[in-house]
Amino acid sequence: MRTLGIAGRRLRATRLNASRVSRDAYPIDVDDIMGTVRVTFDRLPPAATVDHLLMRLRGHIQLLLPEIETKDWAQYDQSNQIRRMAASVRDRLSNEPKSGPAAARCVYAQELAGICRDLLTLALADEAPEQLHLAAAS
Repeated sequence: MRTLGIAGRRLRATRLNASRVSRDAYPIDVDDIMGTVRVTFDRLPPAATVDHLLMRLRGHIQLLLPEIETKDWAQYDQSNQIRRMAASVRDRLSNEPKSGPAAARCVYAQELAGICRDLLTLALADEAPEQLHLAAAS
């Protein structure tokens, strides 16, 4: 299992007076993310499993976004682009199709899988070059 530790940020607990969460409490599992992406892209997911895939993809994206936003993109002169991209992803997450044919939710799951794959590549951007190649090839 390959994991990506959460870099230098503190996750906030959701309850008042709750203890702080350690930075390694939620490692980003590269293999799990890519496995979910592959299953979603393999073919249109069955309507019975699309809700489960959507839940997993949303969870992966919610872990990856803060990881990307805390990186120093100014050294690449990309801070504004990353901020706009993160806002766009959050907007896309909030506009999930709630009704309509099951195929629409399946296509939405594939859109989220593409977003998830791209976010993972950005999260691994300062990792070793072989990690980037493995993530892209997975």
